[in-house]
Amino acid sequence: TGQNRANRRLKKKRLLSRLFGTMTISAFAGVVAGMLASLVFVALIVVVQTYRVLELGVAPLDTAVPIPLLLLLMMVATVLATAVSYASANHFRKSLDRFNDYLLNAHLDDTASLDGMHFAELRRLRVGVTRTIGKLRRENALLRETAFVDPRTGLSNMIAIDKAISESLVRATFEAPAALIMLDLDRFTRASEQLGSYASEALLAQAGQRLKSELAAITGPAGAALRDATIAALQADEFGVYMPNAVSREHVATIARAIRQAFAAPFELNGQTVTLGISGGIVMAPEDADSSQKLFRHAELALRLVRDEATSGFRFFTPRLTRVARGKYKLEDELREAVANREFKAVFQPKVNFQTGKIVGAEALARWRRHNGKIISPAAFIPLAEETGLINQIGEQILEAACQSARIWMREGLDVSVAVNVSPRQFEQGNLTDTVMDVLKRTGLHPNRLELEITESMAVENPAKVAEVMGPLRMMGMKLAIDDFGTGHSNLSMLTQLPFDIFKIDRQFVSALEGDKQAPAIVEMILAMAETLGLETVAEGVETERQADFLRRRGCTMGQGFLYSPGLPHGAFLDFLRAFRAAPLPLDSRQAS
Repeated sequence: TGQNRANRRLKKKRLLSRLFGTMTISAFAGVVAGMLASLVFVALIVVVQTYRVLELGVAPLDTAVPIPLLLLLMMVATVLATAVSYASANHFRKSLDRFNDYLLNAHLDDTASLDGMHFAELRRLRVGVTRTIGKLRRENALLRETAFVDPRTGLSNMIAIDKAISESLVRATFEAPAALIMLDLDRFTRASEQLGSYASEALLAQAGQRLKSELAAITGPAGAALRDATIAALQADEFGVYMPNAVSREHVATIARAIRQAFAAPFELNGQTVTLGISGGIVMAPEDADSSQKLFRHAELALRLVRDEATSGFRFFTPRLTRVARGKYKLEDELREAVANREFKAVFQPKVNFQTGKIVGAEALARWRRHNGKIISPAAFIPLAEETGLINQIGEQILEAACQSARIWMREGLDVSVAVNVSPRQFEQGNLTDTVMDVLKRTGLHPNRLELEITESMAVENPAKVAEVMGPLRMMGMKLAIDDFGTGHSNLSMLTQLPFDIFKIDRQFVSALEGDKQAPAIVEMILAMAETLGLETVAEGVETERQADFLRRRGCTMGQGFLYSPGLPHGAFLDFLRAFRAAPLPLDSRQAS
């Protein structure tokens, strides 16, 4: 059948494939040449013998040469043809083997060549192959450069420094340690906003070259620690310096000081002067890390601690930082859970008018009360909430609680407004105006009963943003206060351009009134400035009658502090408002939450 014939053809092809697939070109050429020689020899014998039989009439088996001799001659011809063909084909095979070796090793041996080809076809093939290989080598070199070089700075990139660490970290010992310094530029984000994206890339390139030049200029024992070092540009405005031959912690510290000193000088870019500064986290190996991942993780922990404690500087990693980080991660998880469970509550501290003695307002302060009754200090969770972005949700929850309470005060006939702090992250998110309006709509509170407080430093950093966000809100009757006034770098020119209604004098100046000779002059200057601008003032941290009397006589509008009351939850504060008289007495702190 047709199926059987197809199967037979398939088996035949497989047999031929197995037969010829195991033969070399030389062996194949020898076998074919031997077979052809034998066929030609037999054909000649047949032709000659046929002629003799037909023309000379000899018997068919009567050969001119004895048959044994003919067989011997045929064998000799076959062997000679096989040997010559095998030798010729073997020469060709060796040329092909050279091609094969060249192609296999081209990526390893750049000096390999294909000289000495003896056939025209092979010479043409050689030209084509060498050109192709040359092009591939150039493209491979370009890809290698792209893969291991940061295009922004021309330095090595994350892949390159990770490769260097992986290759040499195993050789690090306690006697001959390695080290990694993770660097982060100070104030680079602010500089980028000032310069624009294109100029900020140029600034980053300048920073990378300054780092490279400074390290190259270090000599002596510290310079020896930089032997075979890898300088890399990491993500964003971060750099890394890996030293496989760090020698000692003292040498690394010397290098860190040199880097910091180099970045103390300003950068010149497009006619502008930009001062950055630089901070770093340092890890020694194998003392504090035995892998590339641990090196980077521990360096980042050390750098983060620098940011948390001093905003700028260098710090060595210690095992304690790991415990601190674990505690921080645990607190972050609890913080997210608390946001979801709405565990953040508002407590209210009154603001008393110095002239009338009446409570005219209250500041809403965030408190985190756990489900087990434990209260977490704002100093512990506010910085972490800022870092994680959860401050936006916490701020909205406190804003809503404050507006709900103020709405109840209004229904009680109490003329008391509420002030709510706005964090920098809330202010930068872009939809603060919509959030505030939405909360006012949900709670039914009139805008003139709400006051928003932002820090002086935030106002100085982005005055245009302040005007853009607060413009629509102030048109509705809302007030804006500048908190912690006197601690930043404000000036009259800037203040006249911002839509503020209230100055809040920072508590450090109020608490120093009775002990610091300069504090009264500073407070009087702030009060005079506010009077010049037609703004109200609130003194924070008023704790004694002497402080209150000084502020009242100097024309301060309102006072806020433990002299009148600590922060109280909604119910207790409402009772406090109902019972408060024109001449208030300090409330016993035991009523505080």
